[in-house]
Amino acid sequence: MHFVKKEYSRAMQILAYVIATIIPLLSLYTIFGLDLYKTGEFRTILMCLMAGVVAFEMASLINRTTINQGWLARMEVVRYSAPIVEEILKGLLLWYLVSRPKFTYFVEGAVYGFAAGIGFAVVENFQYIGSAGSAGFAVAASRVISTNLIHASTCGILGIALGLARFERGSRKIQFSAAGLLAAMLLHVGFNNMVTRVNSGLLLVYAASCGLVGAGVIAFLIRRGLKEEKAWIEEKLGMTDRVTSGEVAIVQRLEKAHELLKPLAERFGDKKAAQIERFLIIQARMGILRKSLDKLSDERMKRAVEDQIYKLRAEMDDSRRQVGSYAMLYLRHTIPENASPLWGRLEALIQERAASPRPAGSGMNVWETLKLRQEEHKAIAPESKQENKL
Repeated sequence: MHFVKKEYSRAMQILAYVIATIIPLLSLYTIFGLDLYKTGEFRTILMCLMAGVVAFEMASLINRTTINQGWLARMEVVRYSAPIVEEILKGLLLWYLVSRPKFTYFVEGAVYGFAAGIGFAVVENFQYIGSAGSAGFAVAASRVISTNLIHASTCGILGIALGLARFERGSRKIQFSAAGLLAAMLLHVGFNNMVTRVNSGLLLVYAASCGLVGAGVIAFLIRRGLKEEKAWIEEKLGMTDRVTSGEVAIVQRLEKAHELLKPLAERFGDKKAAQIERFLIIQARMGILRKSLDKLSDERMKRAVEDQIYKLRAEMDDSRRQVGSYAMLYLRHTIPENASPLWGRLEALIQERAASPRPAGSGMNVWETLKLRQEEHKAIAPESKQENKL
């Protein structure tokens, strides 16, 4: 019986570690999936995860030293100094990532920040599970829906603030960055105070609600950012980069990529469809980068972004060659050229102008001229045929 209990306890401990790893990573995968244009690169996300692990080790050392030296009591560290230290350390890599020329918009910052927070949370989970003994499973289950999401959300907020600050100048840039860091710290301090002061049976409900709301806010802001990026793509992506309006229309509908690319997959195969999707994502990033270039004020950064656009255009041309001319022709006819919302609005405006009454003496508009010439051509055509017969 003792052996059975021991094996059961061991199995539950292993399950606790699995839950403490898999669930946070799934939440990150969900957030990453919201980034339709994949501006957040996968390898950079892995880098952020590792940065979160390093941040945890550094924060643990600082917090232990603060307690051991008697500078603050343990509960004071948990409630006040630890959240401040942890938010600073979790966000260190973000400051560098946001300064890179290939960085696009705050959507990317949100994903990177969320990843750094998840990396921090997973390692912290291991520490708590290891010291919880037989209660390790309960600890893991409660942390993945509360504390883990708080770590990820607060760092995601900092990433968003830094992404917005990138396009500001002078004191406003500092204000945006400082506001994001301060918001992350205050939210973390508030959460830690709540979980250490509330003693009722509803503590887990409160903690889980905070974590889920935090993750929901990050998801909402990412969707808002994507809406702006769609407008940027429509505005900036075009014939300068040899991109047709039909391709732009498909790029703006990447949330329905599976549906749009299904006919291509059936005709050319899954591998070709994957190449086409990659090509469209590169196009999207091109449009977003071109708009970000307009918003930047630092000349040195502008030159760096221009170089990045040049590299991205070469990557896009290479991807176009991989797709092939026949598949590209098929792709361009998947959605009609006038399917872009911009073309739709332009066509509606032209029709409205053409149908509206004109003041007397205002002259003939282009549509009336074309109509008149068509009527003249119809009248002349029979006469020409008659002359040819003679």
